[in-house]
Amino acid sequence: MDTKQRIVEQAATMFFRYGIRSITMDEIAESLGISKRTLYESYSNKEELLMHCIEHKYQENKQIRESLLNEYPDNILEAIYQHFRLAIITLGSIHPNFFNDLKKYHSKIWKHHIESKQEENIEFTRALIEKGISEGYFIESADPEILARISHSLMQTMSLTNIFPETRFPKAEVVKQSLINFIRGMATEKGIRFIDDKFLSIQESSL
Repeated sequence: MDTKQRIVEQAATMFFRYGIRSITMDEIAESLGISKRTLYESYSNKEELLMHCIEHKYQENKQIRESLLNEYPDNILEAIYQHFRLAIITLGSIHPNFFNDLKKYHSKIWKHHIESKQEENIEFTRALIEKGISEGYFIESADPEILARISHSLMQTMSLTNIFPETRFPKAEVVKQSLINFIRGMATEKGIRFIDDKFLSIQESSL
């Protein structure tokens, strides 16, 4: 692993765990055991480093979901369940202010590396729903395009702190409650049995 990759992986871990605003470039360099000069030779400022961290995490997540589809080619709900389980673990470890700070103080990164991926993510969700229909887990009357867009609108709503303040509603639990019921709502009896057997047993603290 080269120096730039080490920096990105460590910085991403720190930003997600402790929040963007609370982490300095000095602290990142110190945690890696490298000089500030080495850090700044790789990334000229915190904004540039944060941008690479966000893109790194996006590509990492994309690889995970693609590998799960390859691992469970004949059971789309199992692939969705495994990805959902990992997402709950991840969300439980992210600092409450991370996404709000990203959107508020780093709007260019938010637009270019979060909002710009929206159509790609919607298309991926649409394909999952189509496959779920073909495997008999989702009802045939479900409209994959509409439901994919509803699911992404739901994700945006879940991030609104005025509706779900983190002090009252842990993000992982909001996501769990929202998405399980959304998926269950378009499921067949076969799908409901699978969801009730596996999804409802997910507990962030026991994963």
